[in-house]
Amino acid sequence: MAIALLFVLFTCTFVAITNGAFFPGYKIASLSKTNTGFNGVLDLISPGPFGADIQQLSLDATYYTSSILRVRITDSKSARWEVPWVVQVSPPSSMPPSPALEVSFPGVGAPFGFAVTRTAGGATIFNSSVPEAKPFNGLIYDDLYLELSTTLPPNANIYGLGERIFTFRLDPTQTYTLFAKDQGTPYHSNLYASQPIYMEMRDGLAHGVFLLNSNAMDVVLQPSQLTYKTIGGVLDLWFFSGPTPNEVIQQYTQVVGFPHMPAYWHLGWHQCRWGYGSLNATQTVVDQYAKNGIPLDTMWNDIDYMNAYKDWTFNSNFPAAGMQAFANKLHNNGQHYMMIVDPGISNTVGYPPYDQGMQQDIFIKAANGQVLIGKVWPGTTAFPDWLHPKTPQWWSNQIAAFHANGVPFDGMWIDMNEPSNFCDGQCDSTPASHGDKLGAPYSYENPPYVPGGVRLDDKTVNLTAIQNGSIPMYNTHNLFGWSEGIVTANALESLFNKRSIVISRSTYAGSGHHHGHWLGDNNSSWDALYQSIAGVLSMNLFGIPLVGADICGFGGDTTEELCCRWMQLGTMYGFSRNHNSIGSRSQEPYAFGPTLVNVSTIAIKLRYSLMPYFYTQFFSVHTQGGAFWKALFYEFPSDSATLAIDRQFMLGSALLVTPVLTQGATSVSGYFPAASWYDWYTGAPVGTPNKNSTITLDAPITKLNVHLRGGYIVPSQMAEMTVTASRATPYTLTVGLDQHGSALGELYVDDGEGLTTIQDSAFTHVLYQVESDLLSNQIMTDGYKNSSSLVLDKVLVYGVTSNINAVKVNGAPSAFTYDATNKKLTVSGVSGIPINKPIKVQWA
Repeated sequence: MAIALLFVLFTCTFVAITNGAFFPGYKIASLSKTNTGFNGVLDLISPGPFGADIQQLSLDATYYTSSILRVRITDSKSARWEVPWVVQVSPPSSMPPSPALEVSFPGVGAPFGFAVTRTAGGATIFNSSVPEAKPFNGLIYDDLYLELSTTLPPNANIYGLGERIFTFRLDPTQTYTLFAKDQGTPYHSNLYASQPIYMEMRDGLAHGVFLLNSNAMDVVLQPSQLTYKTIGGVLDLWFFSGPTPNEVIQQYTQVVGFPHMPAYWHLGWHQCRWGYGSLNATQTVVDQYAKNGIPLDTMWNDIDYMNAYKDWTFNSNFPAAGMQAFANKLHNNGQHYMMIVDPGISNTVGYPPYDQGMQQDIFIKAANGQVLIGKVWPGTTAFPDWLHPKTPQWWSNQIAAFHANGVPFDGMWIDMNEPSNFCDGQCDSTPASHGDKLGAPYSYENPPYVPGGVRLDDKTVNLTAIQNGSIPMYNTHNLFGWSEGIVTANALESLFNKRSIVISRSTYAGSGHHHGHWLGDNNSSWDALYQSIAGVLSMNLFGIPLVGADICGFGGDTTEELCCRWMQLGTMYGFSRNHNSIGSRSQEPYAFGPTLVNVSTIAIKLRYSLMPYFYTQFFSVHTQGGAFWKALFYEFPSDSATLAIDRQFMLGSALLVTPVLTQGATSVSGYFPAASWYDWYTGAPVGTPNKNSTITLDAPITKLNVHLRGGYIVPSQMAEMTVTASRATPYTLTVGLDQHGSALGELYVDDGEGLTTIQDSAFTHVLYQVESDLLSNQIMTDGYKNSSSLVLDKVLVYGVTSNINAVKVNGAPSAFTYDATNKKLTVSGVSGIPINKPIKVQWA
């Protein structure tokens, strides 16, 4: 369909609305078509509520791809703060073919608004034009306050706008504050990240809207509208046409960067706690894992190891020589070591990181030009300016020196990077205002609007603080953890020449392109267990699939039953780590005795057996974008019953997970959308094929319910004590037949750590297909040098409804068994066939 510019003339009588005066905003002074969209000029009609309106604005609408539209509104006369480095897609030079979205504007002289509609069908997905009833203002573009609204359908199905503890589907009557803050995990409060994207489902179709703006903001949802209220920057809106939920995430991550490809061991099992007070205590944990036969890939330390909580130091309980020997022993066992590092640098003269930072002038400054002094674990501290061009080398030097002279660690955990501050603003002075709403005159200390209603320097750095280029943290606060994560990941990859693992508490748009995240300081409670599902789903929407919650809970004392159920759920996270707080009871998988040991071992080994599928899914999202964890509606968007489900989830498109989330339960209710479903463990069919059903599933304490969706093939391996050992074992292909007797799957293998593996095609990628009782493969790429040593063990086929008389593997008769009760065929004749060789398995 041709791109149409709609000259719609508006006649408006400006009336008061219930919450005060109505502000009409701007009118269109000029509008013209370009070879990639439109540009125009907007003139102010009348002053907005705060009196510092930008008089003239520039409008630019650009079709980046057939499915991505950008609408950008900026000051025509003066440059304003805009977020750097996030956008990974290049501006187009010409109009893309067949755009799925169409943007339209009123005519010259009319009040400004714009609508984004679907080219196919004409459905409007965003409309900022003010309706006749004036339920919201026109565009407000004040120096320190920007407001833009859109109409919504009643009771809209909206997801995203993080980070917070909430249901996955957002309440369409609430306000969502986006401002990174260290405040634990209170329900429905702004937490560690600002993620200003939402996805909406309408009539079975998904679209996304991303506001590229790093300033503090509220996004106000009301029954029929959404309003952005941000206190700086520009309005830089990106629209994603979908139309499936996973395609929305693919399109979004095309803009902000596809997710980081983890090393294989990053997906293994991790253990930590705040409270391992010595090397001996840390070693004891590793020993207890081995004694109890529980797999472990990575051992961590929290701040306990530091001398006076200073980065890059050990205290006497962690002697450097002993730590080096400890890490080397882990490495010899195919295991790894990580530790926490905080951004606050003790401002102690004689402490090398501080002295070197002062010499290079890389710390954030107070408004008076002096180094801003805050307070974190080591006492008074300075904060690195991650936007300063000298900071990356300074940080790399600290990392390299500690790795060489301290401990040969394998990855880093970066915490407290909202940034957290035990003083409000700064410790060496008390500003007249901390971001409270005090009335005009307005400033960075006293903005005209306070998102969230809490002063903005509460528990963080003063927003008048200055970063490189005289940029106030009023603009960059939400980018502190994001920029630290980028600098840290780059430093580790430069040091190791391998894929990095950085787990960061604070994130922003595009963080997942560089590193992973954990969901912060949760509680040991059944509510927190359930809420972690929405948290992980949201982060996958934000392009961060390497994510998980503190398993068994961080704060408070867990129970054996809660920890059992959390071990089951947590081993399905993209990032799986058991971690808790000092003073809480121990919750390692062996801490309660044989029941937890058994449950944990089964759960971790299930994860390790599924590692080929996990790793292949990460390859897919790394190269194409999309989500690893998916809400059910991602795969069944036309089934309205799935839109609010966040007690179940899917791993990729093939596996449905239904965890127990209720104390005392030995069964769990699961919703099965219209498809063929099979018990992962037995192959038994579940429900009525291709009909929606809600089923009560047995769930004894040792069982996590996992079901294979018909139409998919999942590769797996035997589980060993580490993923390094597991990945050398033979593969099983588990086939779930759909109603047509068909299935598809894939397997990706590489060296598990190479930085340029994918660019160099040094991997093996195999597609599998079942049609007409024939399993075959297609080797798409065979660049992994050891692929011939990786072999098949067996093929399991679920949903075989007729008795089997014969099986052939590559034309030769094969041994097999058929389970008539569960309709499962087991083919053992594939044993020993390399994964990079052709295979045909025929049954009749």
